[in-house]
Amino acid sequence: MNAEANDTPDKVRDLQRALYRAAKASTARRLHALYDKVYREDILARAW
Repeated sequence: MNAEANDTPDKVRDLQRALYRAAKASTARRLHALYDKVYREDILARAW
């Protein structure tokens, strides 16, 4: 395993936390541009 593969769960968790905080900070906020985040190779690999 390379170092990048070891960091993937942390990156996924960081993204989840950032999205959660943004949603909680402003309930009226709409997260329109999630596609670019969900479609990241590391996110898809972790989901798989």
